[in-house]
Amino acid sequence: MQKYLLDNLPLSLQERNLLYANGQQVYDQVMKDGGFVKVFCQRELPAYLKEDDWVSFYQSKVIVYEYKSMVDGSCIGKPYYYNYSEMLKIYEEKQLSWLKHQISILTIDPKALEMINVFFNFEALKQNHGNQTIDIRVQQPGYDSFLPCKINQQLEGMKIMDYVDYLNDPSKFIKKEGLSVDQRLFAVNVNMQGWDKEINHLKQFLPKCLRPQGENDGLSYLRQEIDGVNIPQIYIKTDGVWTGGHQENLSVNAININHGPADCIWITVDNENVQKLRQKVLELYDTDIFKNEGLWFKEPEFFLKNGIPFRYTLQKKGDVVILGAGCLHWVRSLGQTINTAWNQVALDDMTLEAMSERHKLNKEINYRTVIPYKNLMLDLYIHEKSLSQMTIERIQLELQNFFDQENRKLHLIDPPSSQLIECCKEVQLCSKCEHEIFLYFYHDDEEYLCLDCVQNKSNHKSLPISMKYRYHCFYFLLQAQPTNCNQEFCCPYTGKTKCSIQQELKPAQFKYKAQPKLNSMLHGTDKMKKKKFDRMDYEIDAKTTVQNDKQKTRGRKQSIDKSQPTIKRNRNY
Repeated sequence: MQKYLLDNLPLSLQERNLLYANGQQVYDQVMKDGGFVKVFCQRELPAYLKEDDWVSFYQSKVIVYEYKSMVDGSCIGKPYYYNYSEMLKIYEEKQLSWLKHQISILTIDPKALEMINVFFNFEALKQNHGNQTIDIRVQQPGYDSFLPCKINQQLEGMKIMDYVDYLNDPSKFIKKEGLSVDQRLFAVNVNMQGWDKEINHLKQFLPKCLRPQGENDGLSYLRQEIDGVNIPQIYIKTDGVWTGGHQENLSVNAININHGPADCIWITVDNENVQKLRQKVLELYDTDIFKNEGLWFKEPEFFLKNGIPFRYTLQKKGDVVILGAGCLHWVRSLGQTINTAWNQVALDDMTLEAMSERHKLNKEINYRTVIPYKNLMLDLYIHEKSLSQMTIERIQLELQNFFDQENRKLHLIDPPSSQLIECCKEVQLCSKCEHEIFLYFYHDDEEYLCLDCVQNKSNHKSLPISMKYRYHCFYFLLQAQPTNCNQEFCCPYTGKTKCSIQQELKPAQFKYKAQPKLNSMLHGTDKMKKKKFDRMDYEIDAKTTVQNDKQKTRGRKQSIDKSQPTIKRNRNY
């Protein structure tokens, strides 16, 4: 190591002295502990790196020898770890206004975690929900590429109890199902709809500002419950399974708890550097990280060689990962573990602007999110007086643009009649393109259609078009920010909001007759609707799948369940 550095890099006198003194010993210890990226990014630096400015020397020079290549160690970043004093203040907060970092770690007290894990351990899940059927991905560990991986078909019909048995004896299950010895099963998108006992128990031990459907969470204004967004989902993992690179739905905030026992590795790119990464990947691989969300996983060496800042996080048992808006991330499990995850929306300028930018990007690349952005912005515009004037004006302009676009489309259809649907406050999805319906739509007993899809019908000029809100009411709403709630627009919401009349309104019911329920997907991965095969090593080209299924929802979230009414929950705050 000493000879390599002396022969290939310019070293100062101080660096030469460090190298001669204990350079080989420090390097050997770093490699024994997992490499510099892992050692540097842990909560506390080891004593052998704290002395004599070894971190700076290793980061700028020795790391070149570790990778046997010219790499930029200054690209390495670590998460923000909250100390005990900060954590005490966080438990008193009612909103995410304190969140200033793209990825941060809050560690749950061991005794509190023990109480939480009464329900969140393998045996408890098997005993309480063992018969629930779950989504299973068959994965090949060690994937390292921006090109979309070839996803093995999904193993269908597996229950929670079966997966726990697989964890207890993988070899027996591998033989039974005809899997190869290096394949892994990943239990994804385990929905917690109806798990009121577990959700309320989880809330009891978390700060109010982190709870799903909590106070001052922008997602409290959602008009229905969406799995993995405002209702938590569970991921049950074994060694080597991974979640591909993605931003959260609409770039919102994310909360993720590792219940243990094993650790998880998170690699993230701050929102401000995501476009730089996107352009570099397009240049080198001719592939778009957004169009292939969830289908790729990349190790740190690429970022070191290309000078792209990234962060490396080891999420240990009891760690809560909190993501800032727009944080690009991908995760690998180092063993058997359980994670729970959900979304939030911090009501600040940065988060709402990131959501707006992601909404524009989704339209550009023809991606659909499960979060109804237009309706959510309407409700925030009506109710959230604490938003900055700049944000209010931006939302107002967006709503005006949405309103104008809808009316231009309506003019093209030129319907002979229109009808008003009173109290039609639920968010509808188009039966054809599955995009959010905002203002005008056509519906019958079989389908709901947005105006774009209405135009594709041969008899569109004779179809009656319905409108969700009256034209003049919406027009006057946009002229100035409203000062009071209005029964024309307000409705029952899923969380605690600032709406003063939501309890007086009749809860909205879903009207999705004969509409297919959208597939639950893992970060853009299409759910493979295939039965069990004798062997599970048959592969499907996920890139082709994405092309054939562009309108499917992105992200690890399950879509709005269009076949069931919204479930009324008892909330324990």
